[in-house]
Amino acid sequence: MFTAIEIVQIVAIVSLLMVLLILFCAIDLMVYLRKKDQDISGSIVIRWLFLSYSKVFYPHTAVSSASKKDHPLLKKEEMENFEYDVVKNFDKVSKGKITKESKSKKKKKELNAKDTLMIFNNIKKPLLRLVRGTICNLKLRCGRCEVSFGFSDPADTGILCGFLFGLFGSVNQYLKNFSYFLEPKFDEKVLNLEFKADVRVRIYKFIPHVLRFTFDRGVLRTGWLLVRTYR
Repeated sequence: MFTAIEIVQIVAIVSLLMVLLILFCAIDLMVYLRKKDQDISGSIVIRWLFLSYSKVFYPHTAVSSASKKDHPLLKKEEMENFEYDVVKNFDKVSKGKITKESKSKKKKKELNAKDTLMIFNNIKKPLLRLVRGTICNLKLRCGRCEVSFGFSDPADTGILCGFLFGLFGSVNQYLKNFSYFLEPKFDEKVLNLEFKADVRVRIYKFIPHVLRFTFDRGVLRTGWLLVRTYR
């Protein structure tokens, strides 16, 4: 039989091994997402060592039609009783909450324009450095994104087109296996998307970037400002 000290030591060793495995062993993430008209489908697969987790998303129309068949509607009398109880309870609760909400709104503090601009200047460089370090440490084995989009106003479509080309172009500099295809449509309102990615991640590579962001002077200054404002 093990003594209490030996059991504690075994638990500590096992916990340490689990933490090391999580930090240093690769995690594979495979994502597929497709949106066409109102239907959204896709799948997510996560693999770590011998463990695997998968989730499949089916089109909304198929799920809604199946749910209507599987779950019959409530009877008319039950629905009327349910609505009456909800309205009655809402009236009781709302009367007590009106005065509390009015008092809380008076005491609520908000950031002014000067503080908001200072927060933006403080976290802009650390945040961009964190995003850049995160993207560089992702091992993308293959990735592709196809987007067709359009707004009722062609000017908005042009603005979004320029933004997306700049965004995907910047990402493509760091992820060479990533390809994209953008199709702006100036004559109709539409948003179709197809995204595929196979990524390998090792968590220990992100720790230095997260620590550098957390202990940055600008980030600490911003955190203290938010705590002082909303405490």
